[in-house]
Amino acid sequence: MLGVTTQVVTTQPLTDDERRRAISFQPDIIHAFHAFKAGVVALELSREISAPLVVTITGTDVHSDLLDHKRQETVLQVLRAAAAITVFAPAIADELVNLDSSLATKVHTIPQGIWFPEQEIWDVREHCSIPADAPLLLLPANIRKVKRPILAFEGVRLLRQQGFNAYLAFVGAILETDEWEQLKAAMANQKWTHYLGAVPMERMASVYQAADIVLNTSEHEGGMANALLEAMWLRRPVLASAVAGNLSLVRHEETGLLFSDANELSEQAARLLTNSALRDRLVQTAHEWVRQNCDPIKEARSYLQVYKRCRK
Repeated sequence: MLGVTTQVVTTQPLTDDERRRAISFQPDIIHAFHAFKAGVVALELSREISAPLVVTITGTDVHSDLLDHKRQETVLQVLRAAAAITVFAPAIADELVNLDSSLATKVHTIPQGIWFPEQEIWDVREHCSIPADAPLLLLPANIRKVKRPILAFEGVRLLRQQGFNAYLAFVGAILETDEWEQLKAAMANQKWTHYLGAVPMERMASVYQAADIVLNTSEHEGGMANALLEAMWLRRPVLASAVAGNLSLVRHEETGLLFSDANELSEQAARLLTNSALRDRLVQTAHEWVRQNCDPIKEARSYLQVYKRCRK
């Protein structure tokens, strides 16, 4: 639509075939998603083919890799060499510049756009044998320690102790085996919990729409969690951890509710399940905010402007 030809290459690991494919493509711009996970390889490629490097950073870069003494200097080398750095929210830009003020002139804030491919209908409740009138909470996140799936489990367990016949579904790939083993042990013999695996994007609208509440229990976020944006667009109420990366998106009592621990998670979930006026107000305000701020065409044009500046 905007006249740009792209090629996506997986960098973990970057195979010899993919490296040759990237070099033969001869891109005008190399764009890495994550400064450490992709940026190191992308910087090598950009130098090899003399193409400007653009790096998108997220909460993992700022809150984990840049604070890790083993990775910090590597990440900073990538960012200092980049022609441009993009972030999803102003809060992440501020944190980055506070760490290294020399990066300020190359940082661009570009909100994420929301887009769903053509959807397949999937009856999640029937698949999991969840009664139609039972509250279902959803945690759409890959199984990683930073996503704190055990916090979601504990919060819903407390909600059930309040008398709610609540169910909890996890959706996402298993990226950390240790975290999965801990979650699997917690879920053992708990029929109110379900793990749906990595669900294709073509089915995710059905997953969201089956849920009464969509959770984000992350230890940190990059400012615009995809799952929260998608849930808000589909008019599902969101309940998120009160961490810096979530605060710009989930404004308490306005676009969603926030919590700090398992007890607060259960208390705020109970409010959403019993107060229809609150729930309706939150989902309407959140949907309208996403409609106004998360246009994928505007997002694409913003990136194109960054690319053009890098080529001057």
